[in-house]
Amino acid sequence: MSFHLPATGGLEIPPADVPGGSFRQITVTASQSPRTLQFPPPPAAVTFTVRNVAPHYPLYEYRYLRVGWRNLASGKTGTVDLRHWRTRPSSTGYPASLQTEASVTTGGGPVVATISVLREQYQSPPTVISVIPGVIALDVAR
Repeated sequence: MSFHLPATGGLEIPPADVPGGSFRQITVTASQSPRTLQFPPPPAAVTFTVRNVAPHYPLYEYRYLRVGWRNLASGKTGTVDLRHWRTRPSSTGYPASLQTEASVTTGGGPVVATISVLREQYQSPPTVISVIPGVIALDVAR
């Protein structure tokens, strides 16, 4: 079973600065990772996948997604960063090094995840630019 986590980007000035303009929606799908038949079984995990990866655009090279998750049964938490755009051979920087899909070991139980859109800033920490972060909950089999 898969669940979609939409996040809505922020105000773009001027709106034509980024494809899709202001308040562009980006969707990440969360699903339970496949488990192999082995003993002992591997720990339960969730795979986060960016859907509808955007074509390359120069301003995207400074943007990425951060998925934060928490297992409500165990208290285990973590984050994973994902890229939501296609790279080019000339793409550089941290966002270009990211994948569009990642699996994280969450353990079994109810897992809550949020997604935010971030933008790198010159000589400053990344800034959250999503105005409506996505949130979802799923029950991961033990």
